[in-house]
Amino acid sequence: MINLTEKLRIAMIKQNVNQTTLAERTNQKQANLSRKIIVNNFKLSEYEKLVTALGCTLEINIVLPNGDKI
Repeated sequence: MINLTEKLRIAMIKQNVNQTTLAERTNQKQANLSRKIIVNNFKLSEYEKLVTALGCTLEINIVLPNGDKI
């Protein structure tokens, strides 16, 4: 199962956005963003900001065994 940081990397590739550009869009230094990506150390609110800066949306679901989503 891939984690949110790996999904963020995939979204960056698909949106053709590098770390420098994403850092600029989210008002942070590229080195800071790079470190967080390497360490996989983001708060959920940071993921939301990054995903929005990519022009995407973030959806998180808990899926029950019967398929129902919460």
